[in-house]
Amino acid sequence: MGKEILVYRWGSLNEPMLCRAIDEAAGGHLELTDEAKWQNYHANAPFAEKLIGMLHANRVGAVISYDYFPLISMICEINHIPYISWIYDCPLYTLQSKTITNECNYIFCFDEVYAGRMAALGAAHCYHYPLAGEPDFFEKVQRLERENGTLKAKYQCDISFVGNLYNEEKNRLRQAAGRKGQRKLSDYTSGYVEGLISSQLQVYGYNLLRDSLPEEMAVEIAEACNISLGEEYYKDLRQMAADALGMEVSAREREEALGRLSGRFPVKLYTASKLPESLCNGNLRKMGYADYQKEVPLIYHNSRINLNITSKTIESGIPQRVFDILSCQGFCLTNYQPEIADCFADGEELVIYTDMEDLVRKAEYYLAHEDERMQIARNGYRKVMEKFGMRERTAQMLDEVFRQSGYVAEAAGNVSG
Repeated sequence: MGKEILVYRWGSLNEPMLCRAIDEAAGGHLELTDEAKWQNYHANAPFAEKLIGMLHANRVGAVISYDYFPLISMICEINHIPYISWIYDCPLYTLQSKTITNECNYIFCFDEVYAGRMAALGAAHCYHYPLAGEPDFFEKVQRLERENGTLKAKYQCDISFVGNLYNEEKNRLRQAAGRKGQRKLSDYTSGYVEGLISSQLQVYGYNLLRDSLPEEMAVEIAEACNISLGEEYYKDLRQMAADALGMEVSAREREEALGRLSGRFPVKLYTASKLPESLCNGNLRKMGYADYQKEVPLIYHNSRINLNITSKTIESGIPQRVFDILSCQGFCLTNYQPEIADCFADGEELVIYTDMEDLVRKAEYYLAHEDERMQIARNGYRKVMEKFGMRERTAQMLDEVFRQSGYVAEAAGNVSG
């Protein structure tokens, strides 16, 4: 190609794997690393100076990042360089930036509903594109266990869950309720919201929150939760209010699922979240935060059952957690999601539950049927490696960009500030 891919590394957990995949697909890459917290995603002078400097100094064929950064898009648009963003967070408010219509953008979104929403806003080159698994995860498990014979026993357990409980700072609804001097929801809205949350907890595979919120109620929720974006963004208060409610649904769902399971079986919970009182029982052990590179692969491989409880802000897509579990030859017991059911065979490559009773029933069954459980884990690993491998997915993504972007061949040499 004659040019290199510039990867912006901001601290996403999968960045090392993405960089290795780009090396294989494109013969090398450059890196711009900056993990400082952005105050304004449209204006960051120190970052802009670094990026423009790298574009001046190198023959850059494209810039790529996990998630979407409007300032990168602005700089790439001026310089006629493709900006590739692989979206794995939901919600991601930078995708409401008016810059998503820039012609340089190639946005690959893991959630089909979310991708459709961006396309309706006029996003240029927006694709539904599921995430990927990583063969190095399983190789890392094998290497670590060879080097330290005690690791397998350390991470063995019946049931584990790695994830946030959404009961603290990420939960805007609870933050609003506990904030002194903050405008509270009216009694009517509070009752309506509670009924809506209770209804969503009973429904798998369809997010009813957005469509069930009257516009004036969405405005009230957004104000109470202190949700606001600047003039650089499209205003979609109904969606932002629905996302705030979705976090609360997720918090309750995870607490209930872990509570029901730990009432019957030993459960290990790997989280930095505060443990709610309902989960302070003898069967559930809070293990604290798990390092993604050093510990998570061992957890997924050595847990007899790994839970995936998808955040309700992800409407249809497959969370990265599912691919990571299967990449470690782990057994995955997951809530129903439309795209999970489309991409994986239930009962053959992973197992899907559709309500809390089904979750407990299937956990009990697969704890008692070891051979069947292990075969499903092997099948899931094989499926991810054959259809969703990081190297192949990255190569396909780059091929699509370079096939469509007619100006890639002339991209270098005329860099503007």
